Amino acid sequence: MLRGLAICCLVLLARPEAGAAAPPDSLGRRDFLAAFRRLSPLEQDEVLWLARCIYSESNRPEEQRLVAWVVRNRVETRYRGDTYREVVLEPRQFSAFNRPTPRRDLILSLTPRSTVPGWQQALRIALEVFQAPPSARPFPITVRHFYSPISMPSDDPPPWASAGRPYRGPAVAHIDPARFQFFDGIDARLDPEPPAHTSTPPTRPARLSRLWDRLRPSGRVPRPARPIPPQRPGHR
Repeated sequence: MLRGLAICCLVLLARPEAGAAAPPDSLGRRDFLAAFRRLSPLEQDEVLWLARCIYSESNRPEEQRLVAWVVRNRVETRYRGDTYREVVLEPRQFSAFNRPTPRRDLILSLTPRSTVPGWQQALRIALEVFQAPPSARPFPITVRHFYSPISMPSDDPPPWASAGRPYRGPAVAHIDPARFQFFDGIDARLDPEPPAHTSTPPTRPARLSRLWDRLRPSGRVPRPARPIPPQRPGHR
């Protein structure tokens, strides 16, 4: 009898309670994939670029969320691009995408089903910010810059950061300023666009000059191909 009672207790302890939730990570991933599939192909691409950006900047969710809102602010004010893809790939803006590196290759290879540590968290935060109503914005839409002092190759901040003042609102009160500082009101005068390629090739025949114009490097890192949206029936 004692043996039977012990077996019964073991069964009760091993059996999950009615309505018990699945582990948060697996449940969150299933919810994300379901919501992600409901997006159009171009919306999915935008969420992926936003996730890649915040994943490249931090592994802390509170920092990733604020970085994501900076990117969204840029998109909605058309600062350095009209889409998340354009904003993230704009030269000299987000360091992980500035030049070809193994890390850049890894980030560009990530998909909604990738299992690299921390990636699924970045995806969920990116989707959350992408779909959030404007009322959820944690700081003004003019907060479009940030930098991470601990990630700088030297102790000198970017020129635009030296000219501006860090944003001090409640949304960033819990962020360590040694890790991230956010800035409001940095315009094109303080953060000018990178200069266009202006080097002049040596004098050569017109035919070779035209060929050179087509083949010479632009100075920018090649951008990955954008997905082509499916055509609706009856459209060509």
